[in-house]
Amino acid sequence: MAPVKPTRAERARQTRRRMIDAARRMFVEQGYAGTTMDQIAAQAQVAVQTVYYTFRTKGQLLTEVVEVTAAGDEEPVPVPERPWAREMMSTASAERVLALGVEHGTAIYERVAALWPAVGAAAAVDPAVDKYWRGVTADRRGGQRAMVAKIAELGALRPGLSTDRATDLVVVLLGHDVYRGLVQDAGWTPAAYRAWLLATLVQQLLTTEN
Repeated sequence: MAPVKPTRAERARQTRRRMIDAARRMFVEQGYAGTTMDQIAAQAQVAVQTVYYTFRTKGQLLTEVVEVTAAGDEEPVPVPERPWAREMMSTASAERVLALGVEHGTAIYERVAALWPAVGAAAAVDPAVDKYWRGVTADRRGGQRAMVAKIAELGALRPGLSTDRATDLVVVLLGHDVYRGLVQDAGWTPAAYRAWLLATLVQQLLTTEN
């Protein structure tokens, strides 16, 4: 029996994945400025015209790499619709809300952190990447505010702590700079960082009666 040939759509997905994988490796290893579309095409074993046709610009390719890497897969499922996010917004335990936010938020950082230098370099020279990254930051704050609102709905916010102030704390503590400082710079393991972060958020946000 002859092997089943992949469909045109499947071949296109495979080609796109090769380009994204090649770009990710090169952006991490060589930085944004040190990586060219020609090099990515050579690594992915496609014509450079294919890279430009698919992604248009190097900045757009980088944002696609970040999106796929952050998601951990190529399924176009928005974060609020993913199973863990649905559980977070339906649980009756404030500590479980925080635990899910910490677990999955830091998992994204573990996947994406190596790309942050490339994103910073690209945002400095490409307004489209800068706009994209500002949008990522705004979306992250929105998601974290929803997490805080859920805790408030459960009546578990620490007395005297407003939703706005609690959101500020989460944005900073569950943010890129703290992850970078403790894991990348200080050498903490991701597990140690997650344990510290969860304990800190519980102490800072939740009522002692929870």
